[in-house]
Amino acid sequence: MELLITIAYIFLVRLIFFDFKLLKFNLFWKFIVFGLWVGAVLTEILLLGQYTPYSKDAFVQSYVVEMAPEYGGLVKKVYVSPNLPIKKGAPLFQMDREPWQKKVDELQAQLTLAGTNVDVLDQKVSEATAQLARTQANLKGARAKYQMIAKAAEKNAVSRIRLQEIEQRVSALEAQIKLDRATVRSAELAFESEVGDKHTEVAEALAKLAKAKYHLEHTTIRAPSDGYVSNLQLYPGGFTRLKKPVMSFISTEKHWILATMDQRGIQWVRPGDKAEVAFNMYPGKVFPAEVESIVWASGKAQGVASGQLPKEEPEGGIDFFVRLRMIETHPEDHPIRFGSRGLVAIHTGKAPEFLIFLRQIEIRSESFLNYLFNPFR
Repeated sequence: MELLITIAYIFLVRLIFFDFKLLKFNLFWKFIVFGLWVGAVLTEILLLGQYTPYSKDAFVQSYVVEMAPEYGGLVKKVYVSPNLPIKKGAPLFQMDREPWQKKVDELQAQLTLAGTNVDVLDQKVSEATAQLARTQANLKGARAKYQMIAKAAEKNAVSRIRLQEIEQRVSALEAQIKLDRATVRSAELAFESEVGDKHTEVAEALAKLAKAKYHLEHTTIRAPSDGYVSNLQLYPGGFTRLKKPVMSFISTEKHWILATMDQRGIQWVRPGDKAEVAFNMYPGKVFPAEVESIVWASGKAQGVASGQLPKEEPEGGIDFFVRLRMIETHPEDHPIRFGSRGLVAIHTGKAPEFLIFLRQIEIRSESFLNYLFNPFR
């Protein structure tokens, strides 16, 4: 743009002073001609660049989500087409449901079996308790019989061998009671083992079933927000790997503009400063914007741990990024496309009105130049 203005200015000077000779190109007019040109150059370099910084490298960004299935396998259906609007929650594509459906059926059967096993454990507690009661009753009878035979043995009414047999019987029943009590306690522990309010075996079966149902539900991958899919390559019948991205989803719920700024013209930029954006795809149209934040860092300056010495930046230096947001909602006939490039002019709080006016003229002039397709740009 600066070159075109310079060429137009030289052409105008030639017309006035040399072709039509409307004025005499004396020392006074030489001073005026070169003074205006030098003043314009100094205004651009010293004032406009400092207080109304300008960027010719700006582009639209949005959130891009790499869509990937929870597991690898066969792609059964693809529900979307490229570049068509998609609502949040709408299905994008579906993996083969059959393996997980079978897993769900299998775990539902295991859950039923786990419930049956709990009933069996309850029955075992009842059986062990009943066995303990029988052993206690037998022990009580054996002790009574032992006392009766012991009195008879004192009178030599029965033999000592008979007394020893009863004594051994009592000891055996006492040992059996200890065993029965241990059996009851073991059955109670197995029956009363719980996680939350569920038996452990049932809880384990429920957890596995919930996991299988989760995977079954997520065989259908859905849109995380309003947006669209671009460069669609997925097709039914294809195979995918575990968690490998197969589709790029571009959100349309939020977008912003990222502009590179030379460090010499960014020191007065602050969040909230007004700005204007002219997109290459919309000649003659200028959109109002606002500075949202400044990325006070650059990847070019980042060091990487290695055994090599840092290399000097060959050219271009290090720029910072300024993030802007659109103030007005764009109309339907001028949609803001992801990746659209353009120009950005920022009006800092320290910029006087005449500098803002000059910058507004410049960005609008460059916007109208976009009507001309220049293959060498």
